[in-house]
Amino acid sequence: MPLADFEYHGAIVVVEMTTDEIVFVHPGAKTENEPAPLPASPCPPSESPRDCAVRIVREMTGLEVTIEGEFTTFIQEGTPTGTMYTHGYLARPTGGILAASGADGPVSRHRVGDLPPLIPVRAAVRRVLDEYLDLHDSVELRGGDHGDS
Repeated sequence: MPLADFEYHGAIVVVEMTTDEIVFVHPGAKTENEPAPLPASPCPPSESPRDCAVRIVREMTGLEVTIEGEFTTFIQEGTPTGTMYTHGYLARPTGGILAASGADGPVSRHRVGDLPPLIPVRAAVRRVLDEYLDLHDSVELRGGDHGDS
């Protein structure tokens, strides 16, 4: 499918608390042990995907972030709202406090080797997470010192 054949942009964000811990949200869940996606949302037409990524992380997690880069883009057909041009971003916190619960439910941080199950119908989130995990230790994804604590 040509990239011109999509109905809207969507942002999916991998927020690295450290190089080995990432953030998940648990929409509709009561605990952080239930299936979860990464912070993700359709982008309004008036907002760039990058700006949307920063906003949704703030709204869903309480964190202010800097986008380190866009590491994947692809067309995802069959979403509930149509065909999405998906933007996968890597972000790191610059402020705020990781909320116990955000706008979409509980928020959690998980070690890369011990991730929660994903919500099965979130195919675009699965693809972004898989691509992130494939790149996790690569120089291309890191782009320099991460300042882990």
